[in-house]
Amino acid sequence: MSMKNFLDWFNDVSCDPVQLCQLFENIPGVSFFIKDTESRLLYMNQKFLPRIGLDSNEELFGKSDFDLFPPRLAEHFRRDDRMVMESRKPMLNILELVFNSQGLPDWFLTNKYPLISKDGTVVGIIGSVRPYADKDNLSKIGDLKWERDDEIGRGVNYIRKNFRKNILIADLVKVSGLNHRKLHRGFIELFGIAPMQFITRTRIESACDDLLTTKKKLTQIANDNGFYDQSSFTQHFRKQMKITPLKYRKQKGFS
Repeated sequence: MSMKNFLDWFNDVSCDPVQLCQLFENIPGVSFFIKDTESRLLYMNQKFLPRIGLDSNEELFGKSDFDLFPPRLAEHFRRDDRMVMESRKPMLNILELVFNSQGLPDWFLTNKYPLISKDGTVVGIIGSVRPYADKDNLSKIGDLKWERDDEIGRGVNYIRKNFRKNILIADLVKVSGLNHRKLHRGFIELFGIAPMQFITRTRIESACDDLLTTKKKLTQIANDNGFYDQSSFTQHFRKQMKITPLKYRKQKGFS
């Protein structure tokens, strides 16, 4: 059956879209979502709803990421949504960090696709989210073990627990059991960035949360998140976020 024949058949049978959404209900660890062009959530699979404090899709319908997630995350989600809708191309394996109640980052991989109507208009976003989990963490955030979480996974878990401290490449080499070259290549293949960039990104994401949810001074935020000093923090922050930490805080309504 060709793609055209399949689409003709699909239109003829008028399949209930809820039936298709149910496909994702029993895939361990995977969340499925649909948003409109304003990034308002329209649907999410039932098993993921309790993680965001909701019981049903009726409660979810029409809520934005800003209603459900910390400001820093919501901004990232909205930015990626716009890029997908404007480019009409998917974004795959987006690495996103969510800090749990213990202040430790959990990594999730998100795929986003433009949702396009029959007349060619972009009407929203569809996507999936799955946890990047190491073996010890599977019971906490889902049942899905990512395929590539052996040596690199040990390095990632070490970063997860120690990113606020001074981490050397030698530490990751020792923990992972990989040499410098294989470690570097593994991070590039899985995350698109080198190990030290991965560490810096983790620290910046954590600092963003501090900037938007606390009144800590920049010096303290820099120190708490593993930067050598405020100058180094500001330099790395500007490079990643395209704005200084102070302007970021003021721009988001915090002082």
